[in-house]
Formats: sequence, C-alpha cells, structure tokens
Amino acid sequence: MKIIVVDDEPDVQFLFKQRFRREIRKEEIEFNFFLSAGEVIDYLSTTDNIDIVLILSDINMPGMNGLELLKIIKEKTPRQKVFMI
Repeated sequence: MKIIVVDDEPDVQFLFKQRFRREIRKEEIEFNFFLSAGEVIDYLSTTDNIDIVLILSDINMPGMNGLELLKIIKEKTPRQKVFMI
C-alpha cells in the first residue's frame, strides 16, 4: 500500500515512521514524504501513480496550501483518495 504524506513539518515523517514501523518493515505500507505541495505535483507528473492508495496532506503550508493541492490532484485524478490533516 503506497501512501503519500505532505507536510511542511519534518517531525511528521518521524511520527509516521514510528507509528507504522512494523508495517513498513513487513513492506505492507510504503510512505513517500514531501515537504511541499509543489514537490508532490512534480512527483505525480513524473511517475505512474496508479499504485497510490492515499494522499494525506497538511492544509496549512507555505506557498501552495493543502486545499490548492487538493484541487489540482482532483483535476488530474478525480478518484484519488485525499485526506487533509
């Protein structure tokens, strides 16, 4: 299961890795972490994203916020599950 996490706070990555360490070790979950919405847009435009199960995005980020990112993702892949955190 591939999950994208977008948050401008680096501590979030540590928290997810700690909470899901067992699942990560068993390769049940694969996380891709991004610090900005722009990084995610670049990533999604250069990869085959059909295996992405979920995108978790912070709402309040500098530059492009999570709601703006949500709009762009939904325009490109309307069925993509996105949760705002």
